Amino acid sequence: MVKTNTWLEAAREAYREALESARASPTADAWGKLLAAGKALSSAEEPKSRGGRRSRRATMPTSRDLEENASQETPELEPL
Repeated sequence: MVKTNTWLEAAREAYREALESARASPTADAWGKLLAAGKALSSAEEPKSRGGRRSRRATMPTSRDLEENASQETPELEPL
């Protein structure tokens, strides 16, 4: 059974709600909440540094990883 991280799930839900709110009514307040929710989500996704000699297991990519990968990809252009 997978162990759930309630803090991470709460941060994801808050980010989704803030994103929907910002899309529905793009006000400065809504964008501020989206920014704060994004920072909280990034903080929740970052792995905690652990002492010891354990190797890091494969983890899900963070939102930063996904954004970096998306910015590095270039769309292919069709010849005219």
